[in-house]
Amino acid sequence: MRLLRFPVLGSTSSHALELARRGAAHGTVVQADQQSSGRGRGSKQFCSPPGGLYFSVILRPELEAADWPLLTLAAGVSLAAALRQAAGVQPQLKWPNDLYLADRKLGGILTESGPLRAGRPEFVVIGVGINIAAPPEDFPTELRSRIITLAEAGAAVSPDELLPLLVNELLTAPAQLKADKAAVLAAWRQLDYLLGRPLEYGDATAVGAGLAEDGRYVILDSSGREHRVTAGEIRMSCCC
Repeated sequence: MRLLRFPVLGSTSSHALELARRGAAHGTVVQADQQSSGRGRGSKQFCSPPGGLYFSVILRPELEAADWPLLTLAAGVSLAAALRQAAGVQPQLKWPNDLYLADRKLGGILTESGPLRAGRPEFVVIGVGINIAAPPEDFPTELRSRIITLAEAGAAVSPDELLPLLVNELLTAPAQLKADKAAVLAAWRQLDYLLGRPLEYGDATAVGAGLAEDGRYVILDSSGREHRVTAGEIRMSCCC
């Protein structure tokens, strides 16, 4: 593992993407103690005050083109396993890219691919943000009731302790996906936070029904019709 660490960085993923375009090796890690412009899915920002763990890993996996979209799910399974081992917590996965604990957001995953070559991306950058021990007042008021830190959950673990464990799990995630995709998806389903919960789909209400084989999420609308949806199309009815 080659680690590049910064006190403050705009976005670890933006920096890692630039390094990857310049040829940085598989396993290169960019970490920041604080992000000034942390990014989440779509146009969302990821609040990154001091006291959290923020890093991005460059991967150059050998995967079939159809399996690349499942990397975020595989990363979630791997991170949840590492957090169980290192911090003694039992996180769930909120499709497609959030870690939840006690009905609040513990962390997020951002997966971004490089340019295509022979039908497959040249690389992927997986960005991770975990709320470790930042005090509530360091988060915006509107987020304080919706996030949780490991410290609040009673886990006394530092970013420096967690980083190598989480990176190691992420480095093995592509191989696990390649070796047994069904097992990875089954493990994800065991951690499904949205299953059976009320959701919103457009202007309609729905219920979470589980993960499809292609990584899309299945919901049932109020008429009992099944929809397979993509990122950004579903949201929690009562909370984010």
